[in-house]
Amino acid sequence: MTMSRFGLKLATVVMAFVSGTAFGEPPPGGPAAGAVAKERRLDAGLVGHWKLQGDCRDHSGKGNHGVNHGVKLEDGTFDGIGAYIEVPAHPLLNMGMGDFAISARIHTEAEVNDILGDVLDRYDPDLRRGITLSLKSSAGGYQSQGTDRHVFFGIDNAKTGDWIDCGRPSRTSNYVSNSLTAFQGKLYAATMDAKDERDWRHVFRYEGQDRWTDCGQVGTGQSTGVGPLIVHQGHLYAVTTTYDWTRVRTGPYEPGRVYRYAGGTTWVDCGQPSDDRTLNCAASYKGKLYVGGGPQTWGVFALEGENRWRESKIFPMSGPQKCFPHTMCCYNGRLYVGWPSVYAFDGREWVYAGVPSEPERTLQTHSMAVYRGQLCAGTWPLAKVSRYLGGEKWQEFGRVGEDGTEVNSLVVYNGKLYGGSIPRAEVCRHDGDERWTSLKRFYSPPGWEPVPPADNGGRPTREQVAEWSRVTSLTIHDGRLFASIGSCTSSVLDAPADVRGRVYSMEAGKCVSSENDLGPGWKHIAAIREKGLLKLFVDGKLVAKSSAFNPAEYDISNDRQLRIGFGQTDYFCGKIADVRLYNRALADAEIAKLAAK
Repeated sequence: MTMSRFGLKLATVVMAFVSGTAFGEPPPGGPAAGAVAKERRLDAGLVGHWKLQGDCRDHSGKGNHGVNHGVKLEDGTFDGIGAYIEVPAHPLLNMGMGDFAISARIHTEAEVNDILGDVLDRYDPDLRRGITLSLKSSAGGYQSQGTDRHVFFGIDNAKTGDWIDCGRPSRTSNYVSNSLTAFQGKLYAATMDAKDERDWRHVFRYEGQDRWTDCGQVGTGQSTGVGPLIVHQGHLYAVTTTYDWTRVRTGPYEPGRVYRYAGGTTWVDCGQPSDDRTLNCAASYKGKLYVGGGPQTWGVFALEGENRWRESKIFPMSGPQKCFPHTMCCYNGRLYVGWPSVYAFDGREWVYAGVPSEPERTLQTHSMAVYRGQLCAGTWPLAKVSRYLGGEKWQEFGRVGEDGTEVNSLVVYNGKLYGGSIPRAEVCRHDGDERWTSLKRFYSPPGWEPVPPADNGGRPTREQVAEWSRVTSLTIHDGRLFASIGSCTSSVLDAPADVRGRVYSMEAGKCVSSENDLGPGWKHIAAIREKGLLKLFVDGKLVAKSSAFNPAEYDISNDRQLRIGFGQTDYFCGKIADVRLYNRALADAEIAKLAAK
């Protein structure tokens, strides 16, 4: 049987209405239909989509709507102080052992005077289980964070890896200084003292395994080493200093100077900040480079131009508000400096901010970091760590090491706060309340019981003090936590170059990081878990991937809320938009498509 002309025409019209071509739309398989199909594939597996442009609702259709805590939703601005989006816990947000993907657009200003903070967090610190995604910059020891923007992405299920020996930067130095800093994708370390003066004041670049490249001697003269390394406005700066607190006042040493790295083994002299032989700390704040130290003049000094330095603040050398700058940190738009007292600077005025711990007779403040949105400080002589409560108020929350005396470095790594201390060169992890779990004692001979400081019931001799060892610096590189080890005084006259003078690293959970500067403005980042790998993309390009792992060992399910713009480090400082969470891995082409939107 054949269809009549009328019947055929009617069927054609019906098909046209069904397909949409009756209204001038292209037929199935045409360009617009192909775009719709691609968009549907891109939406597959989407369990949360927060545009953050006018609202914090979930646009995936899954109902995981956010609760706004102070975010300026008109343009997705997060103030870095207390603003974030909270998404209540839901089974759809549990990625378990499976693949997943996070996609987001982030914006940072050219000048950021705060910790950059967390992009997304769904992490249970009690279980050490979940996801962290954040922006950071190196702040290895005494110095503040630099101005470059690094991306960190990690998962954990209470896994702690073994420490590995990453070698000795200098053959004869027993002191890697408070200097570990990531710059342009590489890790740098500086050393103090050595048997031969030709080995003083050197900076080294880590090349993997136990290999280091000598980046040359920094400057000339009678400073024994390089202390702070910091990234300021796209350049790596080194500060020469003499750290040996037992000899610095009486020895033939010269004031420290600041240098800028010009590549290879070349360092450009940027001048002498003060008459101080010991320059302990550095910071990049409001477009200027600051350094602090003593013991000749207890002060902070700012680089005003080519080789020109001026006093920013001279502190009292005695009394309850004395301050010999040892550590710096940018926090909530201010520059903080401490030892023992802490002061805050807003670019115009320095304000006294109290003492972090009980005012023991010889209290010293040696390290600062931002943890869960609060400024924290590590001290001597009882290795206490305190959080800043504002004004002049601080609250102690435990001790780094059972017999710890001094906390030289603090860093947040893959969701947890880590501290390094004297006398056993010990690394500990904060595990809630006042609990610090010891992970490694790098110097602790069998049967050795270090004599406590004099103000803690002991009477150590000079020889006993010289045997103490310290974790001088902690920082993150290539998804791992790195720790540098030094003697107590930094002098080769006091202790051998054994474990002292070496660098070690470990991995907690699985973590991947990119230490190339993102730069300011809008950037697209994507964090992917696919089978046994973590991958990190920036503007559609793969920038880092983890070592392989067994997916069955990383069930990251928990009952915590998902947070955008806040986590275990700090509130995000900038803008965030178009946050997407998938319960599958995204293909490279899909990531490129999202980055191009």
